[in-house]
Amino acid sequence: MSLREEILDVSKELLIKNGFGNISMRKIAKRLDVTATSIYLYFKNKDELLLSLIEESINNLNRSLKNSLVDGDDPVEQFESIINAYIGYALNHPQEYEIIYMVRAEEMPKYPKEKFEQIRDTYEILEKVIREGKDKELFEVDNPLISAYSIWAQTHGIVSVVLNKRLDTRIPTQQFINQAVEHLVQGFLVQKTPA
Repeated sequence: MSLREEILDVSKELLIKNGFGNISMRKIAKRLDVTATSIYLYFKNKDELLLSLIEESINNLNRSLKNSLVDGDDPVEQFESIINAYIGYALNHPQEYEIIYMVRAEEMPKYPKEKFEQIRDTYEILEKVIREGKDKELFEVDNPLISAYSIWAQTHGIVSVVLNKRLDTRIPTQQFINQAVEHLVQGFLVQKTPA
């Protein structure tokens, strides 16, 4: 593992444990048993380090979503596959997932404008599938982008309940996830009226 990767790993751990305001290049260097100068060879400041962590996590999430797309052109299957991949990524990589969403706006360094396209990939993957489902009259939506964002918010809620151990102990985790995903999918399908 390269020093840069070690810096990112230790930074993730400290960020989750202590919050952005309580980490410093000096603390990271101490944990790695290197000088702070060594870290500055890779990152010019703490803000750049945080943005690198967020960017890496977003890229990994997007890669996971793209890899989840099943063969074929059934938007309903694609839709469900993306939601499951999102949840799977969050539960299998909780530190990376938390880094994407945990930093409060007031602590967040200014995100470079050109990086917003990478963030938007997450929604655009889902938006494209929703748009295809709408075009095939399978999904009942007005605005696919707003729908994609709404699905993200609901999926984030599902993940948060599980990651934060807020799920009622009487409810089996996997059953909760399966049923929640089914409700999300069913909520978007065009309702057929009985003949």
